[in-house]
Amino acid sequence: MPNPDTAGIAAPPSQSRIAAKFTPEFDLLLASARTMPDHAHMEALATAGIDWPALVELAASHGVRPLVYKSLRESCWKRVPPPIQTALDDANQSITGRNLFFTGELLRVTAEFHNAGIKVGAVKGPVIAQMAYGNFALREFSDLDLLVHDADFPRAVELITQLGYVPSWALDCGRVLKFLRHLGEYKLTSAFPGIDIDLHWKPAHDSVALSPALSDFPSGFESIPIAGSTVPTFAPRDLPLYLASQGGGDQWSDLRRICDLAEFLRAWPQIDWEPHFQAAQRLGGLRSMLTGLALAHNLLGATLPGSAADRIRADATVEKLAQTTVQRLQRQQDSGEAVSRYLFQMQAKQGARRKIALAYRILADRTSEDGNWIMLPRPLWWAYSILRPLRMSRKFFRHT
Repeated sequence: MPNPDTAGIAAPPSQSRIAAKFTPEFDLLLASARTMPDHAHMEALATAGIDWPALVELAASHGVRPLVYKSLRESCWKRVPPPIQTALDDANQSITGRNLFFTGELLRVTAEFHNAGIKVGAVKGPVIAQMAYGNFALREFSDLDLLVHDADFPRAVELITQLGYVPSWALDCGRVLKFLRHLGEYKLTSAFPGIDIDLHWKPAHDSVALSPALSDFPSGFESIPIAGSTVPTFAPRDLPLYLASQGGGDQWSDLRRICDLAEFLRAWPQIDWEPHFQAAQRLGGLRSMLTGLALAHNLLGATLPGSAADRIRADATVEKLAQTTVQRLQRQQDSGEAVSRYLFQMQAKQGARRKIALAYRILADRTSEDGNWIMLPRPLWWAYSILRPLRMSRKFFRHT
């Protein structure tokens, strides 16, 4: 029987061990946040004793409640106290209903894009859940994300506005594109509470280690079946680069991103990763991709693709980044915390010149938070990099 107080991450045969000591609750979270859970380990942990409210809090904070609920039902449900069973039942019912509503809205919006002749791809949320997990109800998501070419951005904003959404700022689309040119996304909010659309014209922010462009996804958008209809999104063969850019952008501190990668590896073992390794190397972000793969393998038991194990073993920084991420995951540290977020990106970026360029973008690029705080006249946009420490210090002191 595994010792729940000393359970660590399983070491791959061709990679240095990523040492870790987990609490029983975090260990059970990892064993259950999978479509193919570790039933024997779950039963052993539940038998040895679990702080069930702490597990529920962990699952909620990491956004993996549907997976944990499904696995507990299949493995050790009888060990779960009745009040916790009720809480998990209620949460799962609520999440399923919300996911159904969001997916229906996604179908409605993308159909309108098709009717208007605007090329669009749904990204993140429902489509990732469908392709990686085989069921859009198994992943929590809180908004809808659409990707368009920058030339189509004004028409896309107009269409979404006609569908009942309100743009974040009262600016013309040309100014929005210029203000957020490095961020590459813009939020529109529905009058219905809790539904937002993040409209992207870049697959990833420029201020992260692995930031591919639309041209790095040669297959374009393809339709996938979901909820009895179809939605355009990235082709599965292009998805590894996208998943790695999203997870790395959050410094892999969102367990859902690691789950996405692990489940994609299970669902699509035939995908050739070598072109994605080469693309990530060319972009200077291979280390970020390898960190995600190491975490998916060591934390969630995913099989590493192709030459990943050798590449991970050859880069000691990958192991260090993975170790730091594991500690952050257990502490439930906010992946949006600026210092840790940017430190990860700098460590993950490869090449001195690329690191300098990335540091400049981190310091100089405007963000949506800058614009939400104060919208300066365009001739003064250069001042945001100077004012940002003041904005961030105000945010810090509000939370202390």
